[in-house]
Amino acid sequence: MGKKIVKDGWVYDYDTSDEYRRKYDCELTDVRYVLGEQFDTDKRNVLICIGINPSMALPNFLDPTLRRVQDYAKRSGEYGAWYMLNVYPQRATNPNNMDTDDTYNMEIHLRNLAAIEELLSTIERADVWCAWGAVIDDTKRTYLSDLLFGNENKNIQGIISLFSGNYHFKAYGATTKGYPKHPLLIGKEAKLKNLDEVGLQKLSDRITHKIKK
Repeated sequence: MGKKIVKDGWVYDYDTSDEYRRKYDCELTDVRYVLGEQFDTDKRNVLICIGINPSMALPNFLDPTLRRVQDYAKRSGEYGAWYMLNVYPQRATNPNNMDTDDTYNMEIHLRNLAAIEELLSTIERADVWCAWGAVIDDTKRTYLSDLLFGNENKNIQGIISLFSGNYHFKAYGATTKGYPKHPLLIGKEAKLKNLDEVGLQKLSDRITHKIKK
């Protein structure tokens, strides 16, 4: 069962079922769908960041990755809110501790899709920060690519298909192997750019092909 908290500008959507609840803290569960903050109601543009999976961040207790996302959103002067989404909603500080192809949970992917779709229904326009890095092609976790881009042969709807309308996919750089860089690597003066501007034309084409018409 999911629980959504909206308070003091924060949005925190997570799973409260006993199967995923951590014993030591009733609010820090093993599954998180959305975490974000509206900090300027005068600005309509929103920053949405897509990573691989959530770590331990909570509202007002951000991890280093989300502090970097928050800092970018606020210093840019372009956005009134930021939100962190993930390809797979299982919490794991180290991606190597995530479920493998043999153990991943389709149910929480479907809940993730529903939470993201609900969020997007409230947003008029946004820049979408692609920030999943090379983990998306982990050979032990090939399901990650399916969950992001979809797989018709496996009847899996991908997260990208939820984005249609006034969304602009961006990154601030590409790795040497052609993946969008992780937020922790962004410099204090760096700015997000269109995917083709940072050498991610193939990714841009793939996203365009997968977006729901």
